[in-house]
Amino acid sequence: MSTASKRSDDGGGEEADGSVRRSARQLLRAVGGGLLIGLPLLFTMEMWFHSFLLPSWRIVLLLVVAFGVVVGYSAVSGFRRERSWAGLVVDSVQTMGIAAVVAAGAMLLLGRIDFGVGMRDAVGKVALEMIPVAFGVSLAGTQLAGEDDDQDRKDRGGPGGDPVGAFGRLVVGAGAALLFALNVAVTEEPVLLGVEAEWWLLLAVVAASLAVTLAIVFYADFRGGRSPDPGDSPMDHPVTETLAAYAISLALSLLLLWAFGRTDGASWSAIAGQVVMLGLVASFGAAAGRLLVGGRAET
Repeated sequence: MSTASKRSDDGGGEEADGSVRRSARQLLRAVGGGLLIGLPLLFTMEMWFHSFLLPSWRIVLLLVVAFGVVVGYSAVSGFRRERSWAGLVVDSVQTMGIAAVVAAGAMLLLGRIDFGVGMRDAVGKVALEMIPVAFGVSLAGTQLAGEDDDQDRKDRGGPGGDPVGAFGRLVVGAGAALLFALNVAVTEEPVLLGVEAEWWLLLAVVAASLAVTLAIVFYADFRGGRSPDPGDSPMDHPVTETLAAYAISLALSLLLLWAFGRTDGASWSAIAGQVVMLGLVASFGAAAGRLLVGGRAET
């Protein structure tokens, strides 16, 4: 074999080894990110109970919503550079698959599923718990990436690259809002707060949610914050983006409250109170998500 051939073989082997190491790092980062984000809900008793209290179709609906958010997140800051819809769907399916494996492993280690647990209960636990884990897996693709992946981040957009745009910020904000609200929606507190709150207090909560999230994203000078100067599109204005993010937060709050049975048999006033109270948490999540993919524009 010639020297050139040996060098070619050595180079191919090194490239293959580098590819394997890179894939291993991505997998480890995905598992770590999923656990970092999903760990609180993995230890939440209400999530375990709802796994068999909720109808199966409601759990499936929550998974569909979560998958849609993961697809949107992959479109603006996913693991790889594919920009086609097929590539985004494949990445998102892989994300959900990793999340399912991580959630199942955690439930096994915590003793929540074993051979004595029915299949319906076990599948329900894994299905619910994999939702926050999936968001952590998606997040690990960019915001938790190391220096070796800086160029990939630039190619994808987002932090270190081009801005993701108003739609991308709202997509990531929706995922963070869903994650924040999910931590609270499974508890009794939103019901209690929503039922007890007077109408004037609910209006104050709405005003505070809008004012504080507007300040956090546009005026507090956080890393990832946005410039308060209006952009070219209507959504690139502080007020319109804040209102859109808050509307999404309220819609996701209502979805979660309905999915967990908090609206069953409740009056319209009680439902509105619950949505506003949970929307406060969700709106802060949406603000945090937009900070993650933001980037203060040069003025």
